[in-house]
Amino acid sequence: MADRVLIVDDEVRILDGLRRTLHGLYEVDTAASGAEGLALIDKADSAYAVVVSDMMMPGMSGAEFLGHAHDASPDSVQMVLSGQAELSATIAAVNDGNLFRFLTKPCESAEMIRALDAALAQYRLVQSERELLDHTLNGAVGVLTELMSVSNPTEFARTERVKAIVAAMLQRVVVPDPWELRIAAMLGQVGMMAVPSEVLTEVRAGGQISREAEAIYHSHPALGADLIRRIPRLHDIAEWVAAQPVTLAEAIMPMSARADPPEAGTTGRDVYATVMAFIAGVDAGLQPRRVHNDLAGCGNYRADLLDHVLAAHEKSIVRRPRRVKGAELTVGMKVEQDVVTTTGLILIRGERSSPNRWRSGCVTSLREWA
Repeated sequence: MADRVLIVDDEVRILDGLRRTLHGLYEVDTAASGAEGLALIDKADSAYAVVVSDMMMPGMSGAEFLGHAHDASPDSVQMVLSGQAELSATIAAVNDGNLFRFLTKPCESAEMIRALDAALAQYRLVQSERELLDHTLNGAVGVLTELMSVSNPTEFARTERVKAIVAAMLQRVVVPDPWELRIAAMLGQVGMMAVPSEVLTEVRAGGQISREAEAIYHSHPALGADLIRRIPRLHDIAEWVAAQPVTLAEAIMPMSARADPPEAGTTGRDVYATVMAFIAGVDAGLQPRRVHNDLAGCGNYRADLLDHVLAAHEKSIVRRPRRVKGAELTVGMKVEQDVVTTTGLILIRGERSSPNRWRSGCVTSLREWA
């Protein structure tokens, strides 16, 4: 990983001195203004590990520059190189921003090098954490979802729909830590693996189900949350899953009666709660527009998020499973998803779920249903 450092200061002599001091220790780029610094960040092939900025600069202050720099390169560690006269502005920038450290002018070479080494260590720590999330954590999540796809293909199809809608939502709204929302979409139905197969069979069959089966089925968010809490860094996601509604009636329940209402603002939890409430209504057989209106009327969900969910659902390529009769299937028909009986027996593997696609997804015989 290159030790790339960007230093922004309107005093050319300071930039020249820093270039000489740091030559051979780091890969250093310099800019004489905030606008020039942003241009370097924009055209850089890889992110700067550290961004150092003066505070008092003409045209664009250091605080403004660092704010824009954080938006453009959020992982870069930021430091301020400030004169004593600029101390009050510097302290405000530290309190309001994402600054790692500030240095005062004149800054000794040894002090600058120590500060840069500490900032680079912080940058490497952040990158290592991201690698852990991207590989180790996502790998563990992938194993769980693969298990669900084998043990419960019907609910796995629901997971695929949730993932598709969440992916579309993330193109429309900005949330902090979007990886949490993606993993919640992948694991939100994992509690189904803990629901006995006979209960799932009773629910899939439709009609009236026993109170015991209904209670067990409605417990799957809590069961899923218990499983998710065992994975490091996923405690917040477990709480989202525990609070997700199973039915539309739960989704439109007055907020005061809900144990753990969604947070205000555009957070990953808000988006997830809205998506799952919408899915609960659609899976109950209601028209998407009707579900949208019912959720909007209850006042528990933001109108803009509901609009985004409806649009994302309409554009999603993932199809919702539906109940079919044997007479509706014909030899040669291609099926995208598994054909499953009400007892849970998989009669035909769909093209989307089978690794042997050349052998699956096609109805070859109907004699066993005669």
